[in-house]
Amino acid sequence: MSHYSFDIKPELLEMLDDYHNKSMLMERHVIEKKPFEGDLEKKVNDDLIYNVPIYDMGSRKYAAFCNFTQAVVHKEKDVKGNGKWFKDAEIAEFDLIYMMYLFRLCGSGINYKPMPSGNNLFEDIPFLGKHGFGNFWIVNSLLQGKYTKKEWIKDLIDHDGPFSNNKGYIIPQFSIGLKRYIVDYSEDFLRALYSEFTKSKMQIYQLTDLGNKILKEKYGFKRQNFVLTALAADVAEYFPEYIDAKGMVYAGTNAQLCIKTLFKKTKRIKDFDFLNEVLHFQSERYNLNPIDCEDSRNCDVIRYLREYQSKWHIQKNNGKTMKNNSSLKNKLGNKGYYEYTSEIQK
Repeated sequence: MSHYSFDIKPELLEMLDDYHNKSMLMERHVIEKKPFEGDLEKKVNDDLIYNVPIYDMGSRKYAAFCNFTQAVVHKEKDVKGNGKWFKDAEIAEFDLIYMMYLFRLCGSGINYKPMPSGNNLFEDIPFLGKHGFGNFWIVNSLLQGKYTKKEWIKDLIDHDGPFSNNKGYIIPQFSIGLKRYIVDYSEDFLRALYSEFTKSKMQIYQLTDLGNKILKEKYGFKRQNFVLTALAADVAEYFPEYIDAKGMVYAGTNAQLCIKTLFKKTKRIKDFDFLNEVLHFQSERYNLNPIDCEDSRNCDVIRYLREYQSKWHIQKNNGKTMKNNSSLKNKLGNKGYYEYTSEIQK
């Protein structure tokens, strides 16, 4: 890899390749429901990947934190089957992008509660309150046939109780409170941002920078790096004429940790350039977009190495804590593997 500004040990690259291949088997045959001949569980040969739906995809759009946006945009064509509940939701372009911003601002429905295997008690709607929908109040607004931003804001004003999620997700802090920010400022902010990024195509990090500049200069608010990067990724997915999905990104904390753990700089370059060079390397190697790799080939990989699963996943798996079958564990042995993973971020 002499032409890159980084290097990676062969056994670590083998581990990434092995993880990629297993997760893509899950994406193709579990998420996209393409036929598989034989025993998929034996082919994947990894209890953690097969039984915990965090490690089952490569494309960001199939991640649980995109369940809601996929359902609203694709309706009956949503491969996870949630979109049928939003089949009548005709939403204007600005309102749809505004809804995506609010969804990211409110924590993307992240709570790690897996979908039940059958319907629940919520009027036969299986996803309510689950991972990727969570407490986000606009889910209920849409189910009630309210498809405009004016209706959503009124619902929020009238809403009592939680309307956001912060499990494993740092929601931006406002001295005036999140609810007041949404009601009094969010639409005006998003209009200012929308009017700029629809003029000429941007990279993902450029929308993040622009949004932060508007927040500071126009309102005096703090940066929203994570939220704005997620919004830019959504726009790149659903409105590719505005944002380049293959452009450079700001990697999140877990992605940075994974990259800096597995890849080592060999040249003096800025961290931003190093991180994006790795993401583009992964993008080409795995036929994914860099923003996909930021999440599924880094954030998820660091969780996979640590064998993360929520208490709800363990409960759904009949109380069993799943272990991975990483090629790195097979090479180092259990003792060497857990010594290695225990040193991550020390």
